[in-house]
Amino acid sequence: MHSFRALSRAAFAAAAIFPFCASARDLVYQPVNPAFGGSPLNGPFILGQAQANNFRYLESPDAKRQRRQQDATNLTNDPAAQFQRQITSSLLSQIASTIGQQILGENARDSGRFSVGGTTVDFLRVGGQIVVDINEGASGGRTQITLPVPNF
Repeated sequence: MHSFRALSRAAFAAAAIFPFCASARDLVYQPVNPAFGGSPLNGPFILGQAQANNFRYLESPDAKRQRRQQDATNLTNDPAAQFQRQITSSLLSQIASTIGQQILGENARDSGRFSVGGTTVDFLRVGGQIVVDINEGASGGRTQITLPVPNF
């Protein structure tokens, strides 16, 4: 009984010392999707997420099987395969850096052509711009990039 009185006195003293009152507010649901009243700024993000997930449903079963086999091959824990990927990545990075210096570096050329593994990179300085054409031989894909000439 004695300890109960001590506890009640301590509780009363704590309540007297800390007279803060608890406050609360209502929880309000705010929708994310603009179609249901959410911010219209969320629209492009939600659409991008949906389109990124569509490949699962648009891919044929044969293509899905091939992709899974390729993923399994690429994720192998074989040290020799990992070493090969690292060397290949390092060499391609150095080649890309060399090409970049030839196109945009301080002593860049006015025009040129580079071929690496079936991919051809052509560039030409025209006025204050650099036009870069990347042609992928096997797939037939073509990308054209126009860059401003850097000032050094």
